[in-house]
Amino acid sequence: MNIRKIMMLGLAPMLAASIMLSTQAQALPSNTAAAGDSITMGFAADCKYNRWFWDLFCLIGGDQPEHSWFDGWDSDVHSVHDKYKQINSSIKANKSAAASGSEMRGGSNNFATQAANIVAQSNTPDHVEVILGGNDICNRDCTDANNCSNPVYSESQWRSSVRAGITTLVNGLSSGSTVYLGGVPRVQDLRAAGLAKQASSSRIRCENVWSTFNVCNIATSGSSMNGESSAQRLAAIEGVQQRYNEIIAEEAATYNGTNGVEVVASYQGESASTVGTFSFGKNDIDGGDCFHPSRQGQGIAANLMWNSNPDK
Repeated sequence: MNIRKIMMLGLAPMLAASIMLSTQAQALPSNTAAAGDSITMGFAADCKYNRWFWDLFCLIGGDQPEHSWFDGWDSDVHSVHDKYKQINSSIKANKSAAASGSEMRGGSNNFATQAANIVAQSNTPDHVEVILGGNDICNRDCTDANNCSNPVYSESQWRSSVRAGITTLVNGLSSGSTVYLGGVPRVQDLRAAGLAKQASSSRIRCENVWSTFNVCNIATSGSSMNGESSAQRLAAIEGVQQRYNEIIAEEAATYNGTNGVEVVASYQGESASTVGTFSFGKNDIDGGDCFHPSRQGQGIAANLMWNSNPDK
């Protein structure tokens, strides 16, 4: 074998490794942004108790952005942005479009509105992450449209709202950008998680807070609402939440590649561990409203979003 062939064979692995590293470096975003609700804003993540009035000061304080799964700086959470900064410290994050109370469909700051705000940012993002949908379920009064005037959104309503936000993003972001859609959290599990948390401490009264502050009554109330028992509602929400996630995945596949923008859904079915399939337990929710992710829960959300992140 001549010297040239030996050199080429020796250089080939190094050349391949160099190309791989270069490709990975190009995949990293420069500016990341988030669309989201109170989960993204870290609402009440550090609240531990709720029995006495002084315990509620934490809950009244509301958003705790330092504990956000997306770009919080609390070391206990180790947010997605923290994980990015370990790779490249210059990567930026912006969640100014997100706000507590936001829905995918309803309200004044829904997905379409947040998407418009994101593409209008002075430093246009090249990577957008989305977790929305919990409030779309929580703000409804029944699961069967025959039982109330404000039922959970139909599949067509949900799909049109997912499309509206994605359309704005793929038309407003530069080619090569990524839209990464997290799943709708399993709000149907939070009553059981809250009751378990309540049983763990005399300073935690989840049911009192849920009823006093109307915290996702459709899922947390143990009483009948509009002719639907708690068991009936939770069973129906199970199906609705799963179908919403399936629609997000379907629309991501439909839009993927539009205008050179990669559109990816984290949800890939019920067997894969994602934000849309993970069942939060008593230690994963805060002790203030017994509903939102605790610091531990925020850390779990950060890991779940990072695991299938297409741009890492």
